Amino acid sequence: MTTLLHFGRVVTIAAACIGLAACKLDLTNPNAPSSEQVVTSSDGVLAVTVGMQSQFAQSIEDYIVPSALGTDEWGTRTRALISWIMLFTGENFDQSFVTVSAPYANSYQVIRSANTALRGTESVQLGTATTAGVRATARLFKAMALGWLVQIYEKVPVDVGPGAIPKERGEVLDTVLTLLEQARSDIGGVSAADLATFRARALGPGIDLTNTINAMLARYYLMDGQYDAAIAAANRVNLGVLSVLQYPAPTRNPIENLAFQLEYVGGLQSFVNAAQPGDRQPAYWVNTAAAAVPGNPSDSVVKPLKKYSTPNEPFPLYLPDEMKLIKAEALTRTNQLAAAAALVSEVRTQTSSAVDEPVAGLPALPASALDTQAKLLAEIAYERRYELYMQGLRWEDTRRFGAALTTTPTFPFLPLPLTECQVNPNSGC
Repeated sequence: MTTLLHFGRVVTIAAACIGLAACKLDLTNPNAPSSEQVVTSSDGVLAVTVGMQSQFAQSIEDYIVPSALGTDEWGTRTRALISWIMLFTGENFDQSFVTVSAPYANSYQVIRSANTALRGTESVQLGTATTAGVRATARLFKAMALGWLVQIYEKVPVDVGPGAIPKERGEVLDTVLTLLEQARSDIGGVSAADLATFRARALGPGIDLTNTINAMLARYYLMDGQYDAAIAAANRVNLGVLSVLQYPAPTRNPIENLAFQLEYVGGLQSFVNAAQPGDRQPAYWVNTAAAAVPGNPSDSVVKPLKKYSTPNEPFPLYLPDEMKLIKAEALTRTNQLAAAAALVSEVRTQTSSAVDEPVAGLPALPASALDTQAKLLAEIAYERRYELYMQGLRWEDTRRFGAALTTTPTFPFLPLPLTECQVNPNSGC
């Protein structure tokens, strides 16, 4: 009870902290001049750590939108803003739109808060376990924010500050992976009991820190083409445990707000139609039994979502089968075809799960359907489409697998926001 009360106290402090210059969490432009953020107490460090997680959780909508609308997952409804419709259609799109600036600003807001928390651990006595927990959490969320950026924009700075220079994807991914390995090292020697104490003090109650660090390592090692490292990281993830962002009242899941309160988006009927006969996964994500809702443009056929249709539904930071598909892809790309085929079959034929995730329930394919690299990659691309729908990964999948196995996105990347171009002379716009 004491730890829960302390967590509630830190949440209250985090809310109050937003209005104080000493621990300001808002962000106008990430690379415009700003005063240093400083925290000088243990409660202040923990408050910034809690606030950082809230910033990230409320940014999920802005991370998912470019991938879902820019590929073949979502369509826009009649109430959608014109900028959302233009992202969906690719027509008359402008870098001044909030759909361009929101993921950018939100990510650097999280990064700035992570930096503040990390600086706080250098000057404030928190105890060994709490210091390790804060550092690991800050590095994890900084890495995840950069990880979203590198999927959405072709070049981005790896940190905040006046005149920050956008870096190539490879350098950004190197930074992401370094941060994640540092986070893993931070908590490597901390006991489970001590981590539980830190979690009660300053970690979102749905987040499994160790699992999430390893899952993100697997995700970004795969994107970086480091296949053995991706397999090793995925193997360390406990697939029986979900790690989720939670939205307790009065907050609400941003995707639910977007799809049901604002009525901006829905699932494309083409997503349902392209599924293999008998695949259960489309009905996990989309309300396939519901009538189509009016779309804009009018020739798009849009269905209501089923997943994230309730206000307080959590959002998973990863799904267990993503780890299996990461391993299958890495094994395929290193020509270990039999092991890859076994994992693909496992995902394809799964009929139940101990955690909340989609299952395909499809019959096994004959060995001859999975005996070449090309066949395996095609099946992995299919499974990723239906297992990982609206998780924000489809756009990146089009880059690895190609349009023939995925889709042709509306844009290769989003442009840098106009505000960044105007303020940062090093933006390269």
